[in-house]
Amino acid sequence: MSQTESETKPSVVVVIPIYKVSLTETEKRSLRQCMRVLSAYPIRLLTPEGLPVGTILAEYPHLECITFEKTYFESIAGYNSLLTSADFYRAFSAYDFMLIYQLDAFVFEDRLAEWCAAGFDYIGAPSLHHPTYDALEETQAQDFAQALNSHRVVLNGGLSLRRISAMIRYLKIYALFYPVWRGNEDMLFSQEATRLLPMKVFLKTPKWKQALSFAFEKSPAASYSLTQRRLPFGCHAWERYDYAFWKPLMAASEAGL
Repeated sequence: MSQTESETKPSVVVVIPIYKVSLTETEKRSLRQCMRVLSAYPIRLLTPEGLPVGTILAEYPHLECITFEKTYFESIAGYNSLLTSADFYRAFSAYDFMLIYQLDAFVFEDRLAEWCAAGFDYIGAPSLHHPTYDALEETQAQDFAQALNSHRVVLNGGLSLRRISAMIRYLKIYALFYPVWRGNEDMLFSQEATRLLPMKVFLKTPKWKQALSFAFEKSPAASYSLTQRRLPFGCHAWERYDYAFWKPLMAASEAGL
């Protein structure tokens, strides 16, 4: 890579939130895949102060830790509060982008630079809070598309790419108009960013069809049909929503196929 290319390429940090050191087998699998596919980037464990993560760091020397107060990791509300704080993003202001990678995510290939260059401020897997659309078959793809067209879509934060400067700006402006956000953090950056009139211009998010190429969450088989059977960069909640669909695809990726 030339010096000019290096200077213009966006910098991105991968952030893995954990609140405990005893990981499940599926969490270990998710972490292993992240380290295999995204090892070219700085990867940070996001942990509560005092969490003894030495065993994880010994297994993956490429990892480093960044810590915040324990209260942010004691509940979902605490985590939402952390990720809707401008100070959280300021802690990563040395980078252009942040990839949040919770340990129920999985990435298939390194397309991270491609998505950083896509021009969005926030990207996540399109999701609907309707159990009807949790695990539609590939033959039901048009039902899923119709639902995504007719409902307000959440771009899930569990595997999400965020432009750090845009998030800081958005949160600062939001605080001028509205009270403290109490809901899920990803709803603030997707549903509310398109619903609230003053905020629409401050965060650029993709349409659901574009976001599907970034990540699947619910109804992965139907999503696969809607992307003309091309796998996304990654997926979220793979064990929860139609693991039978993901099982052979994940195994092939882990085998380098």
